Amino acid sequence: MPKTKLGSETKNYGVKKAKRGAPRCDLRSSLASEESVKFYQEISSAGAEGGEGVERSGVRVHTSPFTCTVLEGVVEQEEFLEELQQELEGLEFQEKNNDLYRFRQSGELAASPLPLVAALRELLVHQVRPWVARATGLELDERVSLFCAKYGEGDTLLCHDDELEGRRVAFIYYLVPRDWGAGDGGTLDLFTTDQQGNPGQVALRLTPSHNSLAFFEVSPVSFHQVSEVTSSRTRLSLGGWFHGPPGLPRPHRVPPTRAPCLRAEDIPEEDFYSWIHPAYLAPDTQAEVQTKFEETSEISLPGFFQKHKFAEVCAALRVVADWEEEGAPDRRREFLTLGAAQPALAACRAIVTSEPFFLLLSNLTGLRLHELAPEDSDGEEEEGKEFDPRCRAAFAHRRPGSYTLVRDDDLELAEFALDLRIFFNCAGWRDSMGGQSSYIARGEDEELITVEPEGNSLSLVYRDKDSLRFVKYVNRQVEEMGGFHDLSATYYE
Repeated sequence: MPKTKLGSETKNYGVKKAKRGAPRCDLRSSLASEESVKFYQEISSAGAEGGEGVERSGVRVHTSPFTCTVLEGVVEQEEFLEELQQELEGLEFQEKNNDLYRFRQSGELAASPLPLVAALRELLVHQVRPWVARATGLELDERVSLFCAKYGEGDTLLCHDDELEGRRVAFIYYLVPRDWGAGDGGTLDLFTTDQQGNPGQVALRLTPSHNSLAFFEVSPVSFHQVSEVTSSRTRLSLGGWFHGPPGLPRPHRVPPTRAPCLRAEDIPEEDFYSWIHPAYLAPDTQAEVQTKFEETSEISLPGFFQKHKFAEVCAALRVVADWEEEGAPDRRREFLTLGAAQPALAACRAIVTSEPFFLLLSNLTGLRLHELAPEDSDGEEEEGKEFDPRCRAAFAHRRPGSYTLVRDDDLELAEFALDLRIFFNCAGWRDSMGGQSSYIARGEDEELITVEPEGNSLSLVYRDKDSLRFVKYVNRQVEEMGGFHDLSATYYE
């Protein structure tokens, strides 16, 4: 990719600095002492401390929910930091945006010719790495991965554990503004882990501070995230991993259980007809919709519910108070209800899980979701596959911090399925708020289909075993409209 004018100027700037000598970059003397190593070993072996950690001479050790250490005032020379930040601002950054994260990142900097970046790398490899190795007892070689990251307002990196072959210690070096506080967001959040190896709740939030470095051992319990940046300022950092021989084998994780699927139930015919707009019950309309759906595997049907029924559901969703937070954080965070306590919601859910609705979906899509639906005329049905139509359905409140992630071990995503989504109370929604359904091919990041919130528009998307779905992270911008709601359902033939 061609360098921008700014990138070229930065490169020349670096050469000039190299000729006259770059500022020194040394680890602060108190951090380099053997006393600081012994302090770390003493606290980490004791394993008991409060939420504020235990600190001495700029070394702050947190042992819960797993050991994470913050070194304050890492680089001795202030002049170096000012010029390093200028050099980093001239890098080319790529937008990183998928189910797990949204931020801007540089290319790999471990072999960068930029003089100040190279000097910091030398400090990390030859001063910080030996300190970490002595303190933790881990065997670390001289390999280092190093990237620069910029987080702006609304950016985040969701729950993950960093485990990848060769990674032994993760680190983040912060160059945030000196007055960066918890109100700016972008905290390093550490999660608890349950007996099944799944992350639980955020147990510790570490606010970035200028010229500090946080590090922790990469392990099966090192679940962490970067919380949403909530200010207009930039969270600038250099992060990466020290490498070494593999650690302990990764234990088998037991995936969280999901709600059981439902079989279609019969309902009075008049109830069904009172909900669905008459246009979608007409055979000619159904045939037209099916033709379009079979061409693209997705379709949106505006004005799907009758207006008075849609209004009743919107009103009922606004007063629900018992939303249940569900999902292991490295898979999803959703606020759901089955709506049993609200007659309008219970009736709506009964409609989309009813036999007449299964038949309607069959007529709209050509899928065999009802015994009266014709078999695949192309003979493409899987050999030995049993006819077993079923579904899973719930209402969701899309509030700040809700999302779903793509997981290779998600058994639900390994099946052929029809996804349904219909939105409520979404007037005023903007794409910058998040909450869209995105579909990607397995192993790819490019979005194939995006379903955006639109009131009373029924979205249908058919996915095969190579298609994956996620709901984009909903950020705090949605607070201005109180969040929005949807009814999401998945149907299996």
